[in-house]
Amino acid sequence: KLGKGSYFAEDPNYALRFCCRSTNSRALFLAGVLPGRASRGADGLLEPPVDSSGVRFDSTVDNVERPKVFCTFRDFQALPLYLVEVAKQAATM
Repeated sequence: KLGKGSYFAEDPNYALRFCCRSTNSRALFLAGVLPGRASRGADGLLEPPVDSSGVRFDSTVDNVERPKVFCTFRDFQALPLYLVEVAKQAATM
């Protein structure tokens, strides 16, 4: 959706949608991400697009005005800080 890179979201519920659902707990990385200058992403991008002056953006996002999901294309743009284990909440009746 945003390109062929590593995806990051501010909302952990977004990331949990992509975790294994068959276990009692799931693991998430809390990462420091350096998105730099961002442009709207597109499916299949191998690199961020270039701006009108020919300078390449650093990352892509779902919404330039209010980004919620970021896609980075270089490994130095993200640093895992914590590994968080999230337990499933028991169903209530």
